[in-house]
Amino acid sequence: MQYLWGVLILLAIGGVIGLLLAVADKAFSVKEDERLEPLTNLLPGINCGTCGYPGCKEMAQGMLKGEVKFVSQCKPSRPDARKSIKEYLDTHPDESGNIVNIQL
Repeated sequence: MQYLWGVLILLAIGGVIGLLLAVADKAFSVKEDERLEPLTNLLPGINCGTCGYPGCKEMAQGMLKGEVKFVSQCKPSRPDARKSIKEYLDTHPDESGNIVNIQL
């Protein structure tokens, strides 16, 4: 019978901690721009750093924030990929309807 109480107490503690983690996950979640993943996939993905950012995902974030003015800042990207990136940004506005103005 003593083992049963120990198991029940541990189950209760685990349930409370699990509930607290679920609430914290919802309360502290960060919404990521929906355009980030497709834009990152359009970049070469070699994370070389020649653009001035530590990786392709960070460069994509820079594009979405308007920090990157030229797609050609990504040196290893091909011209057709650069055109695809520009077209993607021209046709996918943010939640407010603003379009990222970026040059080839």
